[in-house]
Amino acid sequence: MINISTKRMIIRNFSPDDWCELQEIFVDKEASEYSFSDYPFPTGEREVKEITNWFSQGNSFLAVYEKVKKKIIGYIAINSEKQSEYNLGYCLHSDYQDKGYATEACIAVVNYVFSNFNAEKFVTGTAVSNTPSCKLLTKLGFRKTGESVTSLRKDNEGKPIEFIGASYELTRDTWNGTTYAESGNT
Repeated sequence: MINISTKRMIIRNFSPDDWCELQEIFVDKEASEYSFSDYPFPTGEREVKEITNWFSQGNSFLAVYEKVKKKIIGYIAINSEKQSEYNLGYCLHSDYQDKGYATEACIAVVNYVFSNFNAEKFVTGTAVSNTPSCKLLTKLGFRKTGESVTSLRKDNEGKPIEFIGASYELTRDTWNGTTYAESGNT
């Protein structure tokens, strides 16, 4: 079980009972300006309940719980497909974006994984057009390693929608998360 406390949040494992708040996050994500070309998120009750149950069965998906509002405001994904390399993903409800929550949560999770797992590197990706996400990754110390073009959705006529993605990585040697945390840049 993972339970990370920050100034404003608790980052913890999901419980199957979290499905309703996760559904709010998925619906919000689907309404965002960046969703038109990204992977589609399920929003139906049955699908979200199944996903929440799956999220609750391990440490790969963590709920981001806001202490004052007492609600889940997003999630962070950390999974490892290669030995000592972790993928980082994050999604916060739009009501909590541009307020430092993603920075605070990502710093805490990256610190936790580097300190408690055999992690040497994080990799991640985002849409090139998602400027806030690109800025967050740069602020965290991630280095852009490339771009790629693919299609994750189709338009109403069934034609592929182009998705231009940027790849990033962060190594243990270049991580300076404690500096961010100590200087209050969360």
